[in-house]
Amino acid sequence: MKAVVLESTGKAENLIYKDVPTPELVDSQSVLIKIKACGVAYRDIIERQGGHPLLKTPIIQGHEFSGEVIAVGRDVRRWKMADRVINRYTDSCGHCDECVGGDERRCVHLTQMYGLTTDGGYAEYAVLHERGLERLQQGISFEEGACIMSAVAVAYHNVHNRIKARPGEDVLLTGASGGVGLAALQFLKLIGCTVWAVTGSEKKVNTLKEWGADHVIVNDGKDIHKLIRAIKPFGLDCAIDCVGSATLVSTLKSVKRLGRIAVIGTISPEPVHLNLGTLVVNGLTVMGSDGNTRQAIREAMSMVEAGKIKICIDKTLSLSEAASAHRMLENREAVGRIVLIP
Repeated sequence: MKAVVLESTGKAENLIYKDVPTPELVDSQSVLIKIKACGVAYRDIIERQGGHPLLKTPIIQGHEFSGEVIAVGRDVRRWKMADRVINRYTDSCGHCDECVGGDERRCVHLTQMYGLTTDGGYAEYAVLHERGLERLQQGISFEEGACIMSAVAVAYHNVHNRIKARPGEDVLLTGASGGVGLAALQFLKLIGCTVWAVTGSEKKVNTLKEWGADHVIVNDGKDIHKLIRAIKPFGLDCAIDCVGSATLVSTLKSVKRLGRIAVIGTISPEPVHLNLGTLVVNGLTVMGSDGNTRQAIREAMSMVEAGKIKICIDKTLSLSEAASAHRMLENREAVGRIVLIP
């Protein structure tokens, strides 16, 4: 099969389009899928550059993809031939206390992290554990499906389950023009929030307004709070930070006392130098994204299928253009997701 293999961490040129053996079922609970589309996120860039300690090369990247089941192990009961599916970040055992208790993310027997420790979606085929999949609803295309798990469902989970945004609240949203950001923007507007969207590009202002942003701030992330508090002296109610170290300190200074902040993005591995007094005096609640849940994936997918949420796909490229997709993201040229088509 054709695949894009990251031969070693570093530059985009290290992504090599080549022939590799087509994977086979590895055990009785594995599933072979024919990949129809694979999303490219900034997380892929960070990992390609060597920013994740678990990544070992050579590896096929791609942590969010959609496809069709073409073979199943003898003990697989949930999936059958021709089922439309999307992947989850990881597999899970289904038997440990955490899985039985309803939170697969805490499974103590994880063995596969797709695109990171196990080959992912930059390929024509992939093998996954049966619990590493979720059904793709019929009203959603494969291209859209490749953006559900890591963009739309992450946004949904953080808006509804992490900061628990409420109608009428003012919400700061950094990295607003990315795949997660645009989805979060829509979920916040459906709730009835006023959204203060931040972008580093003047070119993206009108696009963000078209997607529903009430206020758009063009800023590199260092003094967002000064611009916010010039208009809202007491600050905003809560925030979703899709950028990370470049914006987090200013994000914390932008919210009211007892505000809630969900941190999703880690675009740069640089450490954050934080005055803890900002947290203590203001009683802020800062929480990591923790990805999403299977329930969040299903609920977010239903909203896409119902037409309540639109997925922004900037470009669809052939699989052989994976390196170009990475460069576009690094240069901040994309709005929403880029999707690779095998």
